[in-house]
Amino acid sequence: MNDSPVVANTYDSEEREALQLRKATLLTALKAAGIASVEIAYNGEGDSGQIEELAVFDEAGAIQTAKLSTEIEPGQTLAALIDDIAWDVIQAYHDGFENDDGGFGKITIDVAAGTVTLDHNDRVINFANTTTEV
Repeated sequence: MNDSPVVANTYDSEEREALQLRKATLLTALKAAGIASVEIAYNGEGDSGQIEELAVFDEAGAIQTAKLSTEIEPGQTLAALIDDIAWDVIQAYHDGFENDDGGFGKITIDVAAGTVTLDHNDRVINFANTTTEV
C-alpha cells in the first residue's frame, strides 16, 4: 500500500505570496470599478480545461458585464486580470484539474470581505469488484 500523501498543488511559498499580492491588486481594481462580487465557473476533463462562465455583480446584485472591459492599466482589462488570477488560483490549489476525469468548480470573490474562495470538485470513478469461485 502506498502511504504517500496526495499533493494538491505545485506552488511554493514564493508563488503563493505573489498570488496574495495579485489578489490585493484585483480587489482594489474591482472596488474601483464598483464591483461587489465575482463568480467564475470552470470545468475540465480529458486533458482540457476552461473557464466556462464569468459574472460580475454590483452591490444590488445586478450583473455588470460592461465593467469587464474597464482598462486597469494600458493593455489589460478587468476581465483579463480576473481571468489571470482565476487560473493562478486553480493552478495553486488544484493543478491538473483537467486531467483524466477532471474536476470543476467555482471561484467566488467577495470584494467587501476581501476574500477569494475556491470551491472545487474532483470527478472520481469508483469500482466495486467481486470475485466468485463456483
